[in-house]
Amino acid sequence: MVAAVVSSSCVPSAGHRRLASSSKLCGDRGPVGVARAIGWHSVEDRGARRPSDWLTQGALCNGSAIVLLAAATSGASVTKRRFRRPVKPGEGIVSSQLHVPPHIVRPPYLGPGGPRSPQDGFPDHEFFQKGRIEIKDREQIERMRASCALAREALEVGGRCVGAGVTTEAIDEAVHNFIIARGAYPSPLGYMGFPKAVCTSVNNVIAHGIPDSRKLKDGDIVNVDVTLYLDGYHGDTSCTFFVGRPSRQAYELTMAAKHAMEAGIKVCGPGVDFREIGKAISKVTDQADCFCSSQLIGHGIGSYFHGSPEVIHAVNPVDQGLMQPGMTFTIEPCLVEKNESSCVLWADGWTMSTKTGAWSAQFEHTILITDNGHEMLTGPTIDSKAMAGISSSASSGRAQVQKSSGGGSSGKRGGQPGTGRRGFGQSRRRAF
Repeated sequence: MVAAVVSSSCVPSAGHRRLASSSKLCGDRGPVGVARAIGWHSVEDRGARRPSDWLTQGALCNGSAIVLLAAATSGASVTKRRFRRPVKPGEGIVSSQLHVPPHIVRPPYLGPGGPRSPQDGFPDHEFFQKGRIEIKDREQIERMRASCALAREALEVGGRCVGAGVTTEAIDEAVHNFIIARGAYPSPLGYMGFPKAVCTSVNNVIAHGIPDSRKLKDGDIVNVDVTLYLDGYHGDTSCTFFVGRPSRQAYELTMAAKHAMEAGIKVCGPGVDFREIGKAISKVTDQADCFCSSQLIGHGIGSYFHGSPEVIHAVNPVDQGLMQPGMTFTIEPCLVEKNESSCVLWADGWTMSTKTGAWSAQFEHTILITDNGHEMLTGPTIDSKAMAGISSSASSGRAQVQKSSGGGSSGKRGGQPGTGRRGFGQSRRRAF
C-alpha cells in the first residue's frame, strides 16, 4: 500500500496527517472466475496451497458457490471505447467490516492507544522517524519472505475475481477470507480506521479506494492493493487489472505504470542512493506523458506497516542515504495519464482521485536489498494482461490498438513533467 505525501489540494484541513494510499463472491459474470484458479499453484514453489484448499476450509463468502468459467475473453484485444466512466463518490455502498477469528494475531496498531482515524496520525515506532532505516537480520528476512509470498498469492486471488459485474467488495471478501484461512491478518483492516481488507482503486481513483457495492464495468481498470500481517511481519503488493477489453489509453497507461515500477526496482542495490529510484521512474513517465506525484510514496516495511525510508517516485532532492543489505521497502508509483496532476480527497478521508476524471494505474512490490543487488519479495509480477485474456498479437503494436475517443480527462498539464517538484515543502505521507 503506497505511503503518501498528500498535497494540500488533497487534504480538507491543514495539519491532518492522512494516509494517502491506503454477498456475491466474484460473481460468475466476470470474464475469468475464481474457480478457473482451482488447481492453480503459485508461480514460485513456496509451499503454497491451491485455492481449492482454502475454499474447502470455509473461506467462501456466505457459502456462495463458485462457478467454473471458460475464459470468454481469451482472444480479447485492446479496443475502441466511446465513453470512459469516472468513478464518483457515493456510487457504491460500503458494507460493514468482515469478521476476523480471535485466534488470528493482530498487528500492534490495533491495540489500545493505536490510531483510529487518519486524523490520529500514523502509528509511531522506532523506524518511523526519517533516517532510521532498519537493517534486518536473517530471521527477520525469512519472515518477510513468508509474508510477502502469501501477499502475492492473495493478490492473485483478488485478480482472478476481477470481471464485469463483479463488485469491489466481492474482491475484498475473497481476499479477506483467503488471508484469514492462511492464518494471517489483512493489514489495512482497522488501520487508522480503514474499513476493509484491501484497497480497490478504479479508473480515476489514484489510491486508497474503499471496496463497495459498485459493479465493475467492461473497460474499467482496477488496482487491487494487498497487505497482510503474518508471523509478526507485513507483506505489501499491488497490481492493476483489466476488466474485459481495455481502451488503448487504459492499456498504455497500465503498461507504463508496470514499466515505471520495474525501472525503479532495477536500479536498487547496495550503495545506491535512494534518489536513483525517482530518476529511473521519471524517465518512463516522461516518455509516457504521465504524471507521477512526489506526494504518493513507497515506504519501509517490516514488523511495522509503514516506516523509513520514504521512497519518492519522482526526481527529488531528499537525501536519505544509501541502500544497504537487509533493508526492505516498497516501490509503488501511481501514474496518471496525460500528465494530469490534480488530486481530490473524498469525504471518506481515504479515497484519492483526479479532479478531471483522468485515469490512474499502479503496480507495487516489496523489495529486499541483498549483498549483490535486490530481491522482489512479492514477485513475480502478476501478468494482468494474460489474466484478462489479452493476446500478445492484439496489443504488441500500435497499429493493432484502436485509440479511445472517450473523454474523462482534460489533458491539462500540471507542473514540470517528470520532476514531481511540487510539494517538497510539505511533509510526505506514507500510503498503504
